[in-house]
Amino acid sequence: MTTRFYAATWNEPRNKEQQLFGRPLDVGFWGILRLAKGIDHDARRVRDWYLTVTIRELGGKTAQELVQMGEADLVIGFLRSIRRGYRD
Repeated sequence: MTTRFYAATWNEPRNKEQQLFGRPLDVGFWGILRLAKGIDHDARRVRDWYLTVTIRELGGKTAQELVQMGEADLVIGFLRSIRRGYRD
């Protein structure tokens, strides 16, 4: 039996948005980022919201926690409802 070791590596960010957290981010995040920046154009506030603000309607979890759980689509739906005027 042969055992192989594979090391995970991070690629360098290709643009400024990928540097928001200092490393490349997953695809779910990019959809959320695009929608959130359409609601609030300040990248710092969007970053803080993503990391720290719990979303009551989504079980009291942050957007980051939901993305990590594979639930980015819930956050995207939530942000779309805000854009449609269903929530402040």
